[in-house]
Amino acid sequence: MRNDMQRPRSNENQNAAATTRWIANAAVASLPVLAYFLGGATQKWEEGVVITLLALYLLARPPRFSLGALTNLVLLTLFILAAVAFLPASWFFQPEWRAALVNDLRIQLPSTLTPQPWITLTYLLSFAAGLSWLYVVSTQDLELREVRFQLRLFTSGIALLAAISIAFYSAHTTLAFWHNERNFGPFQNRNQTGDLFGLAGIMILACAQDDLRRGRKWWIVWILALVVIVVATILSLSRSGIGILFVGSAFWLGAFAFRQRSPSALALGVSFLLLLLTALLLFDGQIFERFRLRDFRSASISTDFWWRIFHDTFRLIRNSPWCGIGFGNFESIFAIFRGASPGDRRALHPESDWLWLWTELGWPAVVLTIVGIALLVNRVFPLRVGTNQGYRLAALIAALLFAIHGIVDVSGHQVG
Repeated sequence: MRNDMQRPRSNENQNAAATTRWIANAAVASLPVLAYFLGGATQKWEEGVVITLLALYLLARPPRFSLGALTNLVLLTLFILAAVAFLPASWFFQPEWRAALVNDLRIQLPSTLTPQPWITLTYLLSFAAGLSWLYVVSTQDLELREVRFQLRLFTSGIALLAAISIAFYSAHTTLAFWHNERNFGPFQNRNQTGDLFGLAGIMILACAQDDLRRGRKWWIVWILALVVIVVATILSLSRSGIGILFVGSAFWLGAFAFRQRSPSALALGVSFLLLLLTALLLFDGQIFERFRLRDFRSASISTDFWWRIFHDTFRLIRNSPWCGIGFGNFESIFAIFRGASPGDRRALHPESDWLWLWTELGWPAVVLTIVGIALLVNRVFPLRVGTNQGYRLAALIAALLFAIHGIVDVSGHQVG
């Protein structure tokens, strides 16, 4: 009699556990999509919504595993380097910008290294949330099908966001919290919009290939989603987005064909890339304008200004090379060093995630970030058969392209 009563209870416990895991997996996949939908969470209320949901998730399901002592040390040291800005400025060599603010402009600065401690504190909290999210995603204990579920739901969310962006653009309208000049996409910067959709295209290839391999007809839906992503990337008029989509797809298809050792797979990949290139070139003449194939003179002007910003940024970096100037201070302090890149508009950033990190946290943070990326990439290998290797390879390519894109853009400095 006792065994008969225990079996239903056991089944109920298993069903409850399965439901809890499904909700947790859906939450992990949906939270970044929500951040994208909220315009990249650049406004404080948007960021507050995303970080609050992350905090609730951490309370419900805190990480149960560790990334290892070395990775933990890298992440902890990065946070400490960010917090160095709150130490007394008298402990450090006085940089030119501080002397200029105090002696020339007669501005009363706080005793901390950062001239704006409250602003630095808000950015430090955002940084801590980003590190926490990285740890949550990297330490999940998932079955192979749960990994596929998360990645497919995440990719579907981005494809849906692309479809919404196209619909709003066609209707000549947008959401109140989407701020961009062309009314296309959730991000203010078109390169960030193109970045997002280009990276999603790489993941869609992995999803479609998985369904084809398993004999499911869902691959047709993924092909339609890829068409939506390609159209959205083109409409963003982002050279980087188009480049990421094409280069990332080429790398993934090439790796897939090499692993399959199949001439037909290689031919299929080449055919897809040719079709993609044809679509990119024939969809709209503005593609040529964005790649400056018609106007080399304007290209030289744009590139020259980009290098001038870099030149002035390195002048600022040389003033505080190892400790930086503290989170959130680039816009205010860069104006003092702006000689080679004059202009009417204030420079909000140095046109590079890596230079921005170097400026505000110092060169040790850049080195540690590279080490951390290397440690996380090392965990991806070996890509053995039966370990979701197609998805993992696509995610690896997307992550590396995102980091490389950060050399010439600032997509990494948003919660979204």
